[in-house]
Amino acid sequence: MIKVSNLSFSYNQKDEALKNINIEIKEGSWVSILGHNGSGKSTLSKLLVGLLVPTQGTIEINGLLLNQDHITDIRKKIGIVFQNPDNQFVGVTVKHDIAFGLENQCLPHDEMVQKIDYYAKLVGMDAYLDKEPHHLSGGQKQRVAIAGALAMEQDILILDEATSMLDPEGTQEIIELIKRLNKSFKKTIITITHDLSFAQQSDYLMVLKDGQLILEGTPREVFEQEDLLKSSRLELPFELALYNELKKDEQAHPKIVEALWAYNSKK
Repeated sequence: MIKVSNLSFSYNQKDEALKNINIEIKEGSWVSILGHNGSGKSTLSKLLVGLLVPTQGTIEINGLLLNQDHITDIRKKIGIVFQNPDNQFVGVTVKHDIAFGLENQCLPHDEMVQKIDYYAKLVGMDAYLDKEPHHLSGGQKQRVAIAGALAMEQDILILDEATSMLDPEGTQEIIELIKRLNKSFKKTIITITHDLSFAQQSDYLMVLKDGQLILEGTPREVFEQEDLLKSSRLELPFELALYNELKKDEQAHPKIVEALWAYNSKK
């Protein structure tokens, strides 16, 4: 479990990018952290993996307090995939890129090869191991970045705007992969996004605005707060706005309303 208590952060010791955040993320859940640009969601993700140090407050991950004493152990538990996979590629081929983190662990060669093959196959990139990254599509690059993180065998994976640069087909590929990692492999998944359709697939949502947590709950609970979402510059897609309107209509049949939600949830 991740527990964040009274967390604040400032880049310049004056303006707070995050203000007194208190959240808990259960083990094995898929949580989406929503917010528009400047809301603090990416700052939070960097704090969770120890790339930034809180101005105040604490972060506890699987029982360990995130500090200099535990940072090495915590980074064995939690990994991150950033918005632009090109910024994370360090190898000349897909195979070398997945191997990078494993080489830092000083694993025996045979064990490293097994892990590379296994995780490349898991994300559907085993046929591309000898390809150069610049020959891959956006969705394929994201899958390679995810494979590299998974090869470290961490329990928690953060994906920061992982679909923002992808077309609908690439986005759906990543959604299906996330579902598999979460349900079949019991990974705790944290997605950072402003895409409400994408976030609807999650178990739980947290909404940030101007560095503050203003709303949290299940997707259905959060999406019913349409005015609050709009105040945070988060627009519901047409089909979700339609669901809200139908729910307010006393003449709408409850089964139709429920069917609309169920249909959108499976997209």
